Amino acid sequence: MLNKLYILLRSLYGYCLKFAYDTHILRIPKLGEKAQADVVVSLTSYGRRVKKSVVCYTVYSLLRQTLQPKRIILWLSQDEWTENTLPKRVAQLRQYEVEIRFCEDMRSYKKLLPTLQFLPDEDIITVDDDVLYPASLVGQLMSTHEQHPEDIIATHMYSPDMDNLQPYRQWHLAPLGTGGMHFFAVGVGGILYPAHALHSQMLDYALACRYAPLADDVWFWGASIAQGTNKRTTNWTFDAVSFDAIYQFLHKGSALQHTNVKGSTITNDTQIAATLNYIHENYGVS
Repeated sequence: MLNKLYILLRSLYGYCLKFAYDTHILRIPKLGEKAQADVVVSLTSYGRRVKKSVVCYTVYSLLRQTLQPKRIILWLSQDEWTENTLPKRVAQLRQYEVEIRFCEDMRSYKKLLPTLQFLPDEDIITVDDDVLYPASLVGQLMSTHEQHPEDIIATHMYSPDMDNLQPYRQWHLAPLGTGGMHFFAVGVGGILYPAHALHSQMLDYALACRYAPLADDVWFWGASIAQGTNKRTTNWTFDAVSFDAIYQFLHKGSALQHTNVKGSTITNDTQIAATLNYIHENYGVS
């Protein structure tokens, strides 16, 4: 009960921040107005979050970073949107030097795969499209990246026991400031992928759909293990501020997490098992 109340209060706080953006209490700077990090932020959105311009609030929080990324790329499905059908507020993101690009509909994989193909030699941070990020996010990820440039960095990670693998819902968060080959990065807090951190043969959407159609984080986790890339948490974490949690609660099925974690024959657990079997059979990963 207390946990649900906490989530509700955080969500209400998110709506207050949304109001502050709508009324221009919070100023939105362009990319390049602040110091910039040598990193690209990549995200995707879909459906109502684009139609109602919900994703704009996430982008605003990324523009307000103390250390801005050098590029922000928002990928949208070319089957769902065109230049002529974009909501006005989404299209206006370009006024802040945000790039809006269209690609094949790859569900949540659009947050990373198109950018890896478009900019294969860049370090990339992925974020979710229903969260307001604190201004220190990029700076914190980059600070840890500078100390461990070859590791995948995230603010939230699980540390599953691979010798006695439990169901996903029983995994425990990894301690702050620690690393491990099998750490599992959680997308909501932002994930920094250094260039070439994932096995190149696994950056194929058709292949990913065979094993993890609804869990890009699971497939990218497997691709990092196949590549031999270590994962590491920052020394800092934050409580995600969602301005969309109440809607998701009232409209089950509006977010992938409702399918991935429970209530479906395709769950995180089935996709984890399929991914681990794939990398074991194809890359000899035990």
